[in-house]
Amino acid sequence: MMSSRILIVGSLNIDMILKVDRMPETGENLFARQFTMLPGGKGNNQAIACARLGLMVYMVGKIGDDDFGARLRLNLEQENVDFNFVTKQALTHSGLAFIFIDTKGENRILVAPGANMKLSVDDLENASQLFKTCDYLILQLEVPHSVVKSAIQKAHENDVKVILNPAPAQPFPIEVLTEKDVITPNQYEAEVLSGVKIRSIEDGVQALKTLDKRCPSRKVITLGEKGALASDSGNRCIHLVPRKIDVQDTTAAGDAFNAGLAYGLSKGLDWVTTLQLANNAGAIACTRIGAQSALPYLRDIDSFYSIQGAGEIRYFDV
Repeated sequence: MMSSRILIVGSLNIDMILKVDRMPETGENLFARQFTMLPGGKGNNQAIACARLGLMVYMVGKIGDDDFGARLRLNLEQENVDFNFVTKQALTHSGLAFIFIDTKGENRILVAPGANMKLSVDDLENASQLFKTCDYLILQLEVPHSVVKSAIQKAHENDVKVILNPAPAQPFPIEVLTEKDVITPNQYEAEVLSGVKIRSIEDGVQALKTLDKRCPSRKVITLGEKGALASDSGNRCIHLVPRKIDVQDTTAAGDAFNAGLAYGLSKGLDWVTTLQLANNAGAIACTRIGAQSALPYLRDIDSFYSIQGAGEIRYFDV
């Protein structure tokens, strides 16, 4: 059976990861306990996460004409991601992300986007053939909004379904999504898009209802230690109960989750099964340090299932 084809339009960064005991106060200098430099960027991470699940992945993005860019392309090649439409931007550095991780595994991230913000609609036109052959398009908001909106339009014109991960948190016209698409904000992104402060599961349900008024797509709000909430048919939503894990680093959880969604949907799994697979992929990533180093293979998810099962779900009326 032919493998499902996934197109990723998005960012590529080099992650500078600093493990710290705590975040410094204003004007304070602290020693980091550990430093690591790894390939990253949400688009790049999601491309590799999908490839590790056995999907055929094609990446459209921009890198600088520097050593970081060369490292990013080599990494895509090693992870079996097609990078023919990852192009160099002269006189611009590749994207850089500075990630601070505390002892609880929580992270704070500063990004210098560099070449990522040079990705253009013309780059999409050059990759038009990919929109004619892929099953799903995955997008994030670490590249210009004009590119994201144009990619969604091209996907719809070619009957390609869209998974929009609206990260980092910022306003975006989600009304462009259709009922065939999926949007996957985390708590903070959902707050920005819905205007609802989420401090509880009930708040999350209200945010889902508010987002329903903006667009007809299926919706998933990932809530960290509270699990995740997803839209369902009829007047109810699904609560994915958090898995019992030893959290080390949450950096790649959302990327693994979105890859799990793409895998399940492209393989024709039902919505609940797809959500459980995505939730488990995200949970596994939380037990590991780093971004791409934390992304699971399909065998890891199978092993996790054999130990912990698919995971508990609950339903809420809306």
